Amino acid sequence: MRKMAADKGIEVVSAGTAGLPGFPASQEAIAVMGEEGIDISAHRSQPLDGFLLEEADQVYVMTDVHLRFITSWFKSIANKVRLVREVDTVKDDDTYPNVPDPLGSSVDEYRKIRDMLKRVITELHKGL
Repeated sequence: MRKMAADKGIEVVSAGTAGLPGFPASQEAIAVMGEEGIDISAHRSQPLDGFLLEEADQVYVMTDVHLRFITSWFKSIANKVRLVREVDTVKDDDTYPNVPDPLGSSVDEYRKIRDMLKRVITELHKGL
């Protein structure tokens, strides 16, 4: 997303609702993104906070649980929070509208999530 948005002058920031700060991406995530020519080995997690939310023009979340959590705690930004898969062209899988967290899963599951996000990011990029 960062790479696609940069050509339009848009900054993309990643943050988690439950992650601890400074953790690297999993080895599986690094591997499957590497298959796409994307190096995420320097990525480090950061927790979501009110400042990031207030500064954002749009906030895309992975699950309906994240959506409810953020919009209930940060009511002032509720109008700019969306499920990332709302733009997905595939809506008939058993996880829609959520993006499952593959942590602890097989490399194949990471590939499935990567491909899902790639499809969604392509759709989002069209709307930028």
